[in-house]
Amino acid sequence: MLALRPLSRQITVSIEQDTPNVRPVIKGAITEAAYTLTSAYSSNEVLGWCARGLKKPKHEEFLHVLFKNMINAATLASRDYVIQVEGCAGVLVWSLQGNINTWVPSCLAGTFKLARLTGITSALKTSMKFQPSCDKVRRQLMNCDHYLTIHYLGVLPHEQRKGLGRALLQHVLTKADEAHYPTYVEVTDAQAISFFKKFGFTEQGQVMINNNRIILMVREPVILQDHRAISLEIAPGRRRSST
Repeated sequence: MLALRPLSRQITVSIEQDTPNVRPVIKGAITEAAYTLTSAYSSNEVLGWCARGLKKPKHEEFLHVLFKNMINAATLASRDYVIQVEGCAGVLVWSLQGNINTWVPSCLAGTFKLARLTGITSALKTSMKFQPSCDKVRRQLMNCDHYLTIHYLGVLPHEQRKGLGRALLQHVLTKADEAHYPTYVEVTDAQAISFFKKFGFTEQGQVMINNNRIILMVREPVILQDHRAISLEIAPGRRRSST
């Protein structure tokens, strides 16, 4: 069993436990899902740099605002893009081709909240340097028409060692295998690199952000002999007023 630290898509594996039920995050659970990712990424060095050294509780508020707006944007793009297990004890955010912006808030209110916490100049500099730097290398690396991107994966500390992270990751990788799509993820933690390698990911490059090394990893789909690709069906995004 392996417990991963923040910015490593905090995951724990338990091969002895039945696979938990994976399902989309509904609108009413967005706040709870954001708290889960906030807890999982509280020590994230890159996000700590983005927060400009804020101390608790401001740092946690910054992360919660960031994750809540990101989750909201993802579920508006597709109901499938944010999944959870065990009442949001574990949460995973993914997309096709990385086509959701995981940094810029989806509404002006979110932008103002982040700017209030870090200052508008810092917020703009972060959004201009962090996400675009990784996106540029990702587009160069993933020179194909279709692929899946894992953005964030977090499990509450007291809910680790139950196979929740494994279930979330495997849910996405099954979709990738059936559609014959590669999968992309970014990590900074050495243990996370080892973990993802167990799922078939390999290191393909890196990006340096304020002396923090972000490793870019790619997993090619596992294709069984004579199995044709199944069209990847993505549920439409929820309406802003719906669940």
